[in-house]
Amino acid sequence: MGITQEFTKSLRTHSALQEPRKAHLRLLAASHAMNHVYQLVTPVLVPAITVEYGILNAGILSLCFWLSYSLLPILFGYLSQTFGSRGLLTFGFVATALAFLAIGFTTNFAILAMLFFVAGVGGATYHPNGMPLLAETYPTSRGQTLGLHQTGGAIGSFVGPFAAGLLAQNFTWRPTMIFMALPGLVLAAILWFSISPAPAAANNVRQEKSRIKMSNLKTYGPAALFMAAAFIYVLGQRGTDTFANEYFTLGRGIEIAEASLLFSALKVAGLFSAPVCGKLSDSYGRKRVLIALVIIEAISLYFLTTTPTMLLVVPCIVFGFAAFGLLTVGEAWLADLTPEKQRKTIFGINLTINFSPYIILTPALFGIADVYGNYDIGFVALSGLMLLSIPLVLKIKAKTSH
Repeated sequence: MGITQEFTKSLRTHSALQEPRKAHLRLLAASHAMNHVYQLVTPVLVPAITVEYGILNAGILSLCFWLSYSLLPILFGYLSQTFGSRGLLTFGFVATALAFLAIGFTTNFAILAMLFFVAGVGGATYHPNGMPLLAETYPTSRGQTLGLHQTGGAIGSFVGPFAAGLLAQNFTWRPTMIFMALPGLVLAAILWFSISPAPAAANNVRQEKSRIKMSNLKTYGPAALFMAAAFIYVLGQRGTDTFANEYFTLGRGIEIAEASLLFSALKVAGLFSAPVCGKLSDSYGRKRVLIALVIIEAISLYFLTTTPTMLLVVPCIVFGFAAFGLLTVGEAWLADLTPEKQRKTIFGINLTINFSPYIILTPALFGIADVYGNYDIGFVALSGLMLLSIPLVLKIKAKTSH
């Protein structure tokens, strides 16, 4: 009887410890969803902005958003070790929401450019805080957990563009920006009251210990090689993020609401592919699964340019399956390759590298379309470039650092 009571007590204790972790995962997944909504509002509305300001000016506004969104994760990854996650996450959603709100009432191009930049600053805070927290909380099921977290991002990536497209079709793009600002302010309040602030002193000690020393470069070699490969294989997703809606509307002549639905189709498979691919990588190895996904994504991106419009949803869904699987497997593998005390800093560096293609691809894809009047060339080139990441992936030595 005593043994039974002890066993029951142990189960209750385990359940009590698990529940806060599950709530933590749910909150971060919801935050990830909202971050992806805000990440993709701008590219979804770019065709409408193009009609008002022209393709090059629309590209500049898009670039202003991607500049700050891409370059600042490394800063926020560093600051999170000093200030904790609550303040940064709350600040991020408030900054983006208020910037979107102001964009809805602004017509001056220079002010718009500044506001799009501020919106990107807010968006840059999430990823270097959310993902490392989960990687540390679930070390033995890292791939599956980050997959569930990525599912939150996929939900936002699917719902956000579709909702923005419908709103823009009925209310034009400025009121859409105003509508989209409101849920971010609500989520910011929830995060502020739900996340416990970390003690400043403890964070400062952790930051001191987590410095990356030049003498330990061999330790970071596999992670550096991975980040170089990820910069290449992520080109396909970053290219579609910034240009797919422009491609669907102006390149294929599809109405903005239908184009936004196709844009959402690029994301919908992430609802299940992220946890599935994460779990597969837990069981069969990150490298093997990642290479297969790179090949699938590259092929589907090419077929995006050759498939008839009525069947375009098929390569979109296949592309989304591979893209979200790649994000999940990549995050889990980087967590494996990185010593725990440097994980947030390394994740911040990786996110800046991972998002930096936005800065290159935005002017490149918009410029090619403007100069040549051809919307296919950019995506065909990206589908080939992605495959160049495979030799780098093959050179990474297997390593686990739970």
